Amino acid sequence: MDGDRDFGADPAASLDPDAWVWLPGVDCTAGWRTARREADELNALLAACAVKRAQLRAIADTDALGGPLVRLEGVAEGWLSLKELLCLAAYVRREPA
Repeated sequence: MDGDRDFGADPAASLDPDAWVWLPGVDCTAGWRTARREADELNALLAACAVKRAQLRAIADTDALGGPLVRLEGVAEGWLSLKELLCLAAYVRREPA
């Protein structure tokens, strides 16, 4: 497995016109901009937790109605890192204050 692979290395490759469906009256750009801000924040948090972008990253998208949607994409090592982080967070939340 190539540990240096970056899922966002070629943004132009993800702009396949055949993969997009444009609906009249649906403002997809506003939803995407919101999703982009959230994806950027999540990617910054993942980086702060030492999760490499090549392993797991948040991707801005929109749903069928143009609403913001953030997807997570990654390889097994990234998902295992996220699982570990979520287990730690769940443990901390269970501890009495």
